[in-house]
Amino acid sequence: MPASMGGKSGKGAGKVAGKKRPASPAPDERQTKRVSIKGPSRTASKSASSSSSGKSAPKSKAGKKLAKPTPKIIAPISSGPIPMHVAIASIKESYPGRRQIKDLEGWEAECMKFMRQLMKHPWVSAERPKYIFHVPVPILFPDIRDTYAAKIENPMDLTTAEAKLLQGAYTNAEEFITDIALVFSNAIAFNKEGHDVGELMSCAYYEASTHLLKYIRWLSLELLQSYLTDCSGTPVVESGSASEWKLTNHNREMARKEMESVVFNELLDKTEPGDKFSWSEQECEKLLKSLRHMSDYKHMGYFVQMNFPPDYTAFISKPIAWDKCQEKLKQRKYNTIGETVADLRLIFVNAIKYNEGARHVSKVSGMAYDSAIHMSGKLEVAIDKMLLTVGDRIGRERIDMITSHREMEEKERAEEAQRKNQWEKENPGSTVEVKTKLRIIHQRNSHRKKMTDFEFPFFDEEEDQVESHTDSLEHAKALFKKQREARANMQDIALSVGISVFRRHQEVAAAKAWVHQMACKAHAECVRIEEEEAAAKKEENTEETPAKQMGACVQSVLNDGSRKQIKMAIHKPKKLKRKLFSL
Repeated sequence: MPASMGGKSGKGAGKVAGKKRPASPAPDERQTKRVSIKGPSRTASKSASSSSSGKSAPKSKAGKKLAKPTPKIIAPISSGPIPMHVAIASIKESYPGRRQIKDLEGWEAECMKFMRQLMKHPWVSAERPKYIFHVPVPILFPDIRDTYAAKIENPMDLTTAEAKLLQGAYTNAEEFITDIALVFSNAIAFNKEGHDVGELMSCAYYEASTHLLKYIRWLSLELLQSYLTDCSGTPVVESGSASEWKLTNHNREMARKEMESVVFNELLDKTEPGDKFSWSEQECEKLLKSLRHMSDYKHMGYFVQMNFPPDYTAFISKPIAWDKCQEKLKQRKYNTIGETVADLRLIFVNAIKYNEGARHVSKVSGMAYDSAIHMSGKLEVAIDKMLLTVGDRIGRERIDMITSHREMEEKERAEEAQRKNQWEKENPGSTVEVKTKLRIIHQRNSHRKKMTDFEFPFFDEEEDQVESHTDSLEHAKALFKKQREARANMQDIALSVGISVFRRHQEVAAAKAWVHQMACKAHAECVRIEEEEAAAKKEENTEETPAKQMGACVQSVLNDGSRKQIKMAIHKPKKLKRKLFSL
């Protein structure tokens, strides 16, 4: 300690308010008092750790023991939960002899790559995990220790599996993958009853474990291709979340078909031409860009533009090139990811088909054929990566949507129960009418947006920022609330419009009935008038007809049309010969 604080030199240094100030205690005495204040349990644990390690604690000049500045981390034996990082450190220390990651070789190094890729998953990321599978459940949740032990016979967690891999406890890759799968299959088995009942936490962990179990099957069969076998007698997992599987080529083929059925049939979230691509359109753009790397310039030069030989269409029915695929993507002509992949594959299939016959004769055909084979393999590698990421994201978004809807329903039920309890308190003895709500959830339509007559300024063209889980939930809740209010307003508008339309229909029907009635009356009146006019005309005709004249009337005979025609013939008179009489 400095002399100016503990010595007697200087004026008034040893007195405070006219009294002598007591001497300052030694550093070891202050340290001892500070340790004793923290409680006997912590002191006892420190002394126990020092005795078990076989080393004595450092001593001060006075001979008293001092506490270690950085004690060894040991999981406390208590009934309360402990922090996750402390539990992880405790689990790792329980496996001595762990090797460094750089010392792993062969299948162990590939398994560690698989583990690192799994820990990058947004749900189990070590930085901000959404679901905790890193430590044993009883450590984080001591209240369910007995219940968990009764249901789960072989508990497992991700930290334990990684520590066993670094210690060398596994003999092959399948044992390690089986333990990783056991983590999520245990979660499914433990939360199944709560999921059936509808418990919020159990439903979330059950659905997340189901998706992660399927995802690690895809990931293990993709990353551990070098260690797959051709065993035909092993069971085949075609789809779904299997609790265990074998690392075989047949299982990998089935997993790839499952991923293709999920990804290729997913509709693209289309945007307007000229706008920023959606995430699904960005994945298609990544496939296009994966073929235009500078290292593949000499191979890809044959397939960029639509420049084909004159007889190309005689062999190829659907010519296509890379720039045409890019133009179709920019014009938003693709509806699914599968259509984009089919066009990109068709580029190299056409090239192989056209150049296969002449590749041994023509040098250019041989180079184009080899380039098509090379770029086709590179495209399949890019498709494999895309299938994993996109298939996982599609599953995660579906489960997140279901979970958010379930949380909103739970919140609505809690608010309804709170309002009901408040009503019962304010109005004791009265009954509350329970109304059943019908929830209609419309699936998001992936068609194009409605064209507008104005343009939005492109102020938000920056890179997308990753939102946290809490922010995304708040955003989803706010959006749902806004949609619910809009739906209520729309129902009121639809009701008022329906009532007005119904009334107009009633008025139109009444008007039509009146018009029909009046038309019938007018028609009857017209018929009556025509009959009266006809009768009057007939009577007039009978009265005005004159009596027929008797006797010979030449005019009446000539007017009779039924008489026979009289033919008149005029004969010339014969000339009489004069007789000459002689006188």
